Amino acid sequence: MKFSAIIFATLVILFSTSFAQQDLGGGWKLNGQIQLRTELDGRDFSNSTHPLTFASMRTRVGVEKSFEDVVSFLVQFQDSRVFGEEPNTLTPIDNIDLHQGYLSLNKLFDWDWQIQAGRFEVAYGTERFFGAVGWHYVGRSFDGVRFRILPESWKLDLFGLTVYDSQDYIGNATLLIYPNPSELSRRYSVYGFYKNFHLNDLNNFDLLGYYEANHQRTAGGAKIADMFTIAASHFGKYGRFKTNFEGAYQFGRYIESRDISAYLISLMLYYQTGLVDLGIGADILSGDAQNSSDEKNSFEATFGTNHKFYGYMDYFINIPRNTNFLGLHDFYLTGNYSPENSKWSFDAHLHHFMSNKSSAADQNTFGQELDLTIRYNLIKGTALSWGGSLFFPDELMKSYFGNEDIAYWTYLMITANI
Repeated sequence: MKFSAIIFATLVILFSTSFAQQDLGGGWKLNGQIQLRTELDGRDFSNSTHPLTFASMRTRVGVEKSFEDVVSFLVQFQDSRVFGEEPNTLTPIDNIDLHQGYLSLNKLFDWDWQIQAGRFEVAYGTERFFGAVGWHYVGRSFDGVRFRILPESWKLDLFGLTVYDSQDYIGNATLLIYPNPSELSRRYSVYGFYKNFHLNDLNNFDLLGYYEANHQRTAGGAKIADMFTIAASHFGKYGRFKTNFEGAYQFGRYIESRDISAYLISLMLYYQTGLVDLGIGADILSGDAQNSSDEKNSFEATFGTNHKFYGYMDYFINIPRNTNFLGLHDFYLTGNYSPENSKWSFDAHLHHFMSNKSSAADQNTFGQELDLTIRYNLIKGTALSWGGSLFFPDELMKSYFGNEDIAYWTYLMITANI
């Protein structure tokens, strides 16, 4: 039944895309996306259990308008669902949300800047540190404000984002509301900057810094973290070679009693032959040593699109918790084959995962993951993708899951963009 639904929806998308791309007139623009994916999930390392099957769908529809290149707005609604989550076929679920809804003011007071306020996606560079998580059937967006200073030349962003706030809207100011004890507040905000340096046609450099004021509370009432992250990325091209270096350092206070000192280092080297691109790389994320309570050394990859980097099977999405705070070493090889004048492309990634610190049992290897992907571009903006992955567990995965079989996972996905 799920497979039939996927095929039906695919045909609807293909026949409706050309109509949906028509201009609304008057400078109005329509945007939208449907992403359908069905998955076979055998990631529990036990071949004696039946694999899970499920299908998800993300539907986005939005409209944007610019007035004299000074004022513009975008409103984008989204429905995200897993097939069959309704109690029955006559029971709806309240699942429509505002994915993006913001107002932009351009060159206010005749200054060369832009102010964006509302709800919007935040994606910078490779999305290792800030990403929109386009793979996920929901995707990420923030409430906040962003200032873009000299966007055409200096390219500096300053932003303030709200992750969570427990404070309800106060419509009626009464004695029953005030004073509002600050220790009851549960707030998580992010403040930062992003700067791009276009050095020349072959070299680009990004600088990103952000402060996480995570003032949600532990059971004992302590703030979770005041953490600063400074990150840099360099993109270079040297003939047939391309390089990508990224590094970050985190510092601050964790649960008001532990100093933070953590780092991330990533280096990727590509070689382009024309039809085939080959790559080799390594990602190093620091972790906490066993029985260490004075300092927090595990790197927090909180807002990155981690699916892009640490294996498509998504064992390492919530870092550092998915590594049991031991950190992560990811050594990998990549290959891409894109035939000339073809709608097909083929990708292969091989990962070797280790922890940065050894476990209490002196174990430090998670295992190896092989990811294969085939993509077919049906028409402009619409692509069909198949992926299949295997994970060969080593000591840490065997210990965590309690099983020793090879894990597997596969999917079929169609994405249509308006």
